Amino acid sequence: MITSFFKPKRTRNEEEEDNNNNNNNSNIVVTTNDDNHETETDDNGNVLKKKLKTTSSPTTVQSVTCITPMSSKKNLTPAVAKLLFHLQRRNRDNGDGGLCWRQALHQHLSSPSFARLADFVESQRNNYTVYPPPKETFTALNWTPLDQVKVVIVGQDPYHGPNQAHGLSFSVYRGQKVPPSLRNIYKELVQDDEIDTFKTMPQHGYLERWAQQGVLMINTVLTVRRGDANSHQKKGWEEFTDEVIRAVDQNSSTGVVFLLWGKPASTKMTTALTGGSNKVTRHTVISTSHPSPLGATKTDSPFLGSKCFSRANKALRKMGHNEIDWRVDGPLPTA
Repeated sequence: MITSFFKPKRTRNEEEEDNNNNNNNSNIVVTTNDDNHETETDDNGNVLKKKLKTTSSPTTVQSVTCITPMSSKKNLTPAVAKLLFHLQRRNRDNGDGGLCWRQALHQHLSSPSFARLADFVESQRNNYTVYPPPKETFTALNWTPLDQVKVVIVGQDPYHGPNQAHGLSFSVYRGQKVPPSLRNIYKELVQDDEIDTFKTMPQHGYLERWAQQGVLMINTVLTVRRGDANSHQKKGWEEFTDEVIRAVDQNSSTGVVFLLWGKPASTKMTTALTGGSNKVTRHTVISTSHPSPLGATKTDSPFLGSKCFSRANKALRKMGHNEIDWRVDGPLPTA
């Protein structure tokens, strides 16, 4: 058998999909310091036009400018700047404007290890179809600002099929089949008699509503090559997401709830917080087996029957937080 060392030729469907992703990534709107205008830029940051601000859509996060330290900006390579283009420089406006992800992570973002990761991701996107699309790589962080995190759910690898991964662990686009693990997550919510608002199985797997309430759904690795599970492991994402967890720990005065499903998630948290300056005891850690069909009923702490969602809400109330409304449809609860 002869093995080719040339780059595999992509199919017509893959090329069309990349074109669609590129089209979707253009004309990204970023808010300037001008209170009355906003500028439209392309994926490379080139200004396309400036226009008066329009009313935000229902899913738009109201925000304030997050200033990244100048020392980190000077150290960004072109590949790093390109990767971070879609990590928002803004934070949800809660009156005082809390620390944003770029500020909390700036030291790691200017490190050699993150530069190597950015080079790898750029090379992969240039040669293969990579999920999620560039603009959705940091969806988990953009939709759940650091100062709003109440619950952390740690996933492993993005879905590697077309039109699935969009930057939130366990979540898929509307119109896609609900994955087996997420079906078991819904099943557990339906069966939890202390969650009285979740009565029927949802028809989609789009978990934006959770993110908007402070549930950080972060995968250990944020990108993957199409059809090749775990293809971007051990390239630097693990260190980045360790820093994300440390940032949550260091910037939460009252503690958060960690929902850790499966051994990899538990190991991830332990590794990330080893040597941290804050006590892990401030947080509530709820560990179960993984919700996948292979693990949902296994181990001494099976996922199904764990009541992990109602337990999380009880812990949030003790911390002084509003509980999570775990439904995936309907208006957001008011404070």
